[in-house]
Amino acid sequence: MKHCHVCKTECEDSAELCPLCGADLSREVEETEKAESEKTEINDPVLLATFEDIVSSEIFRDILTENGILYSCDGEDAMRVTFGGGFVSQDIFVDASDLAQAEQLYNEFLDSEVSFDGEFDEEFFEEEE
Repeated sequence: MKHCHVCKTECEDSAELCPLCGADLSREVEETEKAESEKTEINDPVLLATFEDIVSSEIFRDILTENGILYSCDGEDAMRVTFGGGFVSQDIFVDASDLAQAEQLYNEFLDSEVSFDGEFDEEFFEEEE
């Protein structure tokens, strides 16, 4: 069994996608580590996006890496406290010269994410009654 590099879920050795988060498992972790070690500095960092979901952040950072866009994050996990509670979020910065391409990838990523918007809540509560 191998483990997903994004969410750490145990996956079958033959799996190409993580069954939990959908991360690409076909790439070797060594290739990812090698690519990250070859990165150069970002000269003119600009904020691209803030992710409240760390799994989505990991998946999107994989997309940036696959497209050759250098990025940096504001740390492992940054805790943002809001009224009534807190949540974990992560800021992703890219070089200003890569911003247009990174924004396009980000918009495509947002369009591809499934939005639940409570549609399952109604079905769940109807079945319980």
